[in-house]
Amino acid sequence: AMQRAQEADHLKSAFLATMSHELRTPLNSIIGFTGVLLQGLAGPLNAEQTKQLGMTRDSARHLLALINDVLDLSKIEAGQLELMLEPFDLRDALEAVLRAVQAQAQQKGLDLTTVIGPGVGILVSDRRRVEQVLLNLVNNAIKFTEHGAVCVECSQQGNRLAIRVRDTGIGIKAEDLDKLFKPFQQVDTGLARRHEGTGLGLSICWNLVKLLGGEIGVTSEWGKGSTFAFWLPLNPQHIAAT
Repeated sequence: AMQRAQEADHLKSAFLATMSHELRTPLNSIIGFTGVLLQGLAGPLNAEQTKQLGMTRDSARHLLALINDVLDLSKIEAGQLELMLEPFDLRDALEAVLRAVQAQAQQKGLDLTTVIGPGVGILVSDRRRVEQVLLNLVNNAIKFTEHGAVCVECSQQGNRLAIRVRDTGIGIKAEDLDKLFKPFQQVDTGLARRHEGTGLGLSICWNLVKLLGGEIGVTSEWGKGSTFAFWLPLNPQHIAAT
């Protein structure tokens, strides 16, 4: 019975991975063509048309992000996610992530800062996946912080690299901490209900960090903010053996 259940779970993951891939193609077309229209390349638009097309593009992007989450989780569960391990400049990766979220932080009036310790530089890992984890954590920090600041700290600790994302947001109750890294789980707060999502982001982060040979965790105080942290090995042989 256990073998049949495992086979069924594997088939489910493979099916979701295939379907998610097929859904991305038309969504990318919708995003692309609405972008062409919004740029006026097919003719001028009035204010209302621009507004409606902008809403269409935003909705398509949101749906694509959710599908990408499902695709990533399905690949992980099906054992199909491949890592590309190569040296890259971690400082460049941090700057790229912060550029991507700068506008969101400015819209909410949040201070977005970085603290990079000595020795932080080249890391051998999968840059795309490291940036994905960091982007998810910083996005969440901004999303659930109404006032104050979000700070990304990076330091070398022995043979590991530590990255922390601190915020002054709503925080997380102690009884909710064990839900955070489980798929399709969302902490039930008034602020959380104002934001759409699948509850997959942190689960994907947990799985990616584990695949990269690292660890991830959180400390939080209700009403005062949270710190999400993950540690990655500097030794690529350790990653390959994990």
